[in-house]
Amino acid sequence: MERYSDLVIDSSNKLIRHISSFPEILGEQREKFDEFINLLEKGKAIHVFGVGRSGAVALCFAIRLKHFEKDFGHKVWWLGDEVREKIGEGDILIIFSGSGETAEAFFIAKKGKEAGATLILITSYPESSIGEISDLIIRLPGGMEKAKGWKYLEAQVSNTEFYGGGEFELMAYLLQETLIMAIGRYKSISKGAVVREHFRDSV
Repeated sequence: MERYSDLVIDSSNKLIRHISSFPEILGEQREKFDEFINLLEKGKAIHVFGVGRSGAVALCFAIRLKHFEKDFGHKVWWLGDEVREKIGEGDILIIFSGSGETAEAFFIAKKGKEAGATLILITSYPESSIGEISDLIIRLPGGMEKAKGWKYLEAQVSNTEFYGGGEFELMAYLLQETLIMAIGRYKSISKGAVVREHFRDSV
């Protein structure tokens, strides 16, 4: 029987090999990232949302982005909070959804569009219900096809090393960290300023 520690090391090596394609995936969408920062700069408030594991990644992005509020010039809201601002015209709505079909995420996306917000979707399926109403789509591999009936179950048993569509969440976390680093450098936001905001949040 294999030692668990051997499996841990082997799994970590497989993850590293898997994410080696990440820069190439982003490189194929360079123009989308230029549009992304332009939309954020022109927008008013920024609202972020996701459900389940995609939501966990989206929340990380919202927390990190909120530390940039003062320097970036926009209020940032996580739509899962009890205390939040309503989405308004000219706002930016960013949704993380691997499938692009999650009912709650689609409801928020639709309401946001009706309110006049610009919708940015991070997904594996551009041709999805949320994708069809999005203004900008960033594609990442690995999302499960939740709208395809029993194929949802089949999607959880794939040829990759991941259990239950975990590839999207991994890539999405890498993306949000990449976006934060790039925004900080693009806007010349000092790391010290972010540390101060983080400390203020924790007090």
